Amino acid sequence: MDAPGLPLGDNEIGIDLGLKNQVMCSDVDAPYSRENLTRTHEAALGMAQRARKKPRVKAIHRRIAHARKDWAHKTTTAIVNRATLVVVGNVSSAKLSKTRMAKSVYDAGWSQLRTLLEYKARRLGVTYREVNEAWSSVTCADCLARSGPRGLSALGVRVWTCAACGGVHDRDHNAAHNILRCGRATLSGIPRL
Repeated sequence: MDAPGLPLGDNEIGIDLGLKNQVMCSDVDAPYSRENLTRTHEAALGMAQRARKKPRVKAIHRRIAHARKDWAHKTTTAIVNRATLVVVGNVSSAKLSKTRMAKSVYDAGWSQLRTLLEYKARRLGVTYREVNEAWSSVTCADCLARSGPRGLSALGVRVWTCAACGGVHDRDHNAAHNILRCGRATLSGIPRL
């Protein structure tokens, strides 16, 4: 294996992986998101499956996979090129795939994103960490109070106000900041949230 290069950027980036917005970084306000490719092609895929046209079904699946991979490569390259530290939450797709959100979980491709981030970070000499993201979206990034909306029923709440300090937080951006804080703490040996 070649020796790692030098990081191109100078940002420390915490990344929250999600379903609505696939990637939210702590250093920017806008998320990286794309349309749900499975839902976009499901009508054509269903028609081909009902007509038992296997070559057409394979072609549609291949188109979805290529579009997902292309977007993932472009996104991860953009992130790693501006970073010296990349910290990603270890969201469990295996657990969420057993819920009613399974189709969206499979479409998000979190494992592929983490794999691409890791190898690109290593190639450029960027430090890469995966941390436990438990409580990251309900913990206030300003005062560390756990006052955010909890549970599956509260997933629709995208912006919330901290009861302790009054700070207003976007759910995903707040989680990205907390994930970055956890990653910094693991580098210095301090326990997680």
